[in-house]
Amino acid sequence: MARKSTKADMIAKMLAEGFTAPQIKKRMKVSESYVYAIKKELAEKTPVENDDDVVRPRLVGPHEVKRVTKAEAEAIKAKAKLEVEAKANEIENVLDARADQYGSFMQSAEVAIKIKSIMHNSIARKDMHLFPDQMLALDMIAVKLSRIVGGNPAHRDSWLDIAGYAKLVADRLGGVSR
Repeated sequence: MARKSTKADMIAKMLAEGFTAPQIKKRMKVSESYVYAIKKELAEKTPVENDDDVVRPRLVGPHEVKRVTKAEAEAIKAKAKLEVEAKANEIENVLDARADQYGSFMQSAEVAIKIKSIMHNSIARKDMHLFPDQMLALDMIAVKLSRIVGGNPAHRDSWLDIAGYAKLVADRLGGVSR
C-alpha cells in the first residue's frame, strides 16, 4: 500500500516545480517559515559540491527532489530543443507531402472559398435551413474538391473523403448517427 502524501511532500513537490515560498504559503495555508524549513531540509538531503552550480530543486519521482547543476540543466534544455526541432521537421515533412499531393495551400484555399461562397450564397438566397452536419459536410466536400482540382485527381483518398462526408449526412437522415 502506498503511503499517503503529507503536506511536507506536497510542499517539496511545489518547490521542485518552482513555486515561491509566498505562493506555497498561500496555497497550502502554512507559514513561510515552515516552507523555508522544508526547503532547507531538502537542501541538506541533497549534498552538492559547489553551490554555484546549483540551479534549483527538480522533481525526479514521487516526492523525490534532486538538485540540478547548470550543466545538467543545459543538457536538459538541449535535449528539449532537439525534440522541438524534430517535431518542427516532422511538421515540415507533412506539409511538403500535402503540397505534393494537393497542390499549394493558397491555391487550394482560393478554390475552396469560391466553391463555398457559391454554395453559401445559394443557400442564403433560398433562405434554406441546413443542419450543422449538412453544412459542415458541404464545406469539407468543397475543400476536398479544391484539393482534387489543384493537386492529384487520382488520389483515391480525396474521393473517398467526399463519399464519406456525404454518407455521414445520408446515414443521419436515414436514422443512423455516428
